[in-house]
Amino acid sequence: MFIVMRRKTAGMVFAGIFFFGISLGLYNFALHPNMYNWEKQGILIREVKTDQKVIALTFDDGPDPVNTRALLQVLEKHEAQATFFVLGKLAEKYPDLVKEMTEAGHEIGNHSYSHADFNGKSDDFIRKEIKKTSAIIKDITGQNPKFFRPPGGYLSHAMVDLTKEEDLTIGYWTWEQDSKDWRNGTSGEQIAKHILNHLQSGQIVVLHDGASNGMQTVKAMDILIPQLKKSGYKCVSLSRLLELENHE
Repeated sequence: MFIVMRRKTAGMVFAGIFFFGISLGLYNFALHPNMYNWEKQGILIREVKTDQKVIALTFDDGPDPVNTRALLQVLEKHEAQATFFVLGKLAEKYPDLVKEMTEAGHEIGNHSYSHADFNGKSDDFIRKEIKKTSAIIKDITGQNPKFFRPPGGYLSHAMVDLTKEEDLTIGYWTWEQDSKDWRNGTSGEQIAKHILNHLQSGQIVVLHDGASNGMQTVKAMDILIPQLKKSGYKCVSLSRLLELENHE
């Protein structure tokens, strides 16, 4: 099910989708009825309204010693900034890569320690996954992460409360900007085309440097970023994207 939502109608859409999903026995991250309220409260960010031509590229599931290093080279080549949502267990294994990200001006976000499915897990389990990863990031970079992206996009009231305890904003993504780049067989050209075809200012793009198809994501960035720059767009971190939000 592909869902496109705008702020004006999001409340009604969420309600309708929620009950439809329940009737089918389907209940996943895209159907959570409280997402719109969390977004309004600033607990969760999915996109921003801005007059400036900016988007945030975000990369999940790394760092990977091959994919991430190649990606960092492409981002440096095109002078683009990004946000990396790292797994704690991989950040522990490859701390030098996390340092390289920070030294290059990229932002580091928390993507849990092990990428476990949070559905059905205890509050204590989720708390440990979040706190441990934040501590690892702080130890490597000297800075606490500002954003948390739940594995699989899982959302619950308890998990949201835990992120608030840790002073973390949930860094989600714009619905239209999930190119499924992690799927084996998805080409760099297809990934770049998807992003360009759905492009709007203020979007958050979800990508994966830690997936087995990660080199196609790297290839996509080498295609995409020059096209974005040609159209007047700039790639910024999530923190910078929030700074550029229009406040009515």
